[in-house]
Amino acid sequence: MMKAYLAALLLGLSVLSVAHAEQAPTYERIAFSVKAAQEVPNDMLTAVLYAEQQGQDTAALANTVNQTTTWALDIAKQANTVTSRTLDYTTNPIYGENGKVSGWQVRQSIQLKSQDSKALSGLLGQLQEKLRIEGISYSVSPEVQASTEKALIDQALKTFKERAEQMKTGMGRHEYRVVRLDVQAANDYFQPPIMMRAMADAAPAAAPAPPALEGGKQNLQVNVQAEIELSIN
Repeated sequence: MMKAYLAALLLGLSVLSVAHAEQAPTYERIAFSVKAAQEVPNDMLTAVLYAEQQGQDTAALANTVNQTTTWALDIAKQANTVTSRTLDYTTNPIYGENGKVSGWQVRQSIQLKSQDSKALSGLLGQLQEKLRIEGISYSVSPEVQASTEKALIDQALKTFKERAEQMKTGMGRHEYRVVRLDVQAANDYFQPPIMMRAMADAAPAAAPAPPALEGGKQNLQVNVQAEIELSIN
């Protein structure tokens, strides 16, 4: 009696399972990508300068470099729209033709950042009296990048929804569901720092000409990689 009851129960569960499987919708997976982009100005300028001395007396060399760096930072602090900070400080040996140490090189670098190209250019003209410019680079400020990417993400997601709806309607399906959504921010701009050492070496020490600064523009973009499933029944 018990065996007959269990057999009937299992048969009933099997029939329910088959019926449920027949009613549950099946899906077809589609992958696609969309993107949103916007051109923005490079509003942040970064310049690296250095003080350098060579000779035999490392203490005297370090003292001169430290004084020059302090002089430069004091001038830089007077420019309200420019931020400054020290970078690497190095003491390296200089080798002669015989492979032995013939002297020492002491070097200290500073970094200047500003969104005011006119102020930074004028400051560089002053500092070239005692420092040399190693390089100048351009970028988008964090504030502009964050606000632009936020708007681009909204735009890219709107385009994704429109594309998904288009595929659903075009394929004659009732619904779609999102399987994967990968949102990534990127840009297509790369500019290595403009090396200025040769210009600085050739410039007169007393009255160097300030460099002309023009940051240009770059494209910020957001890419969305998506996978959706379209209902089949």
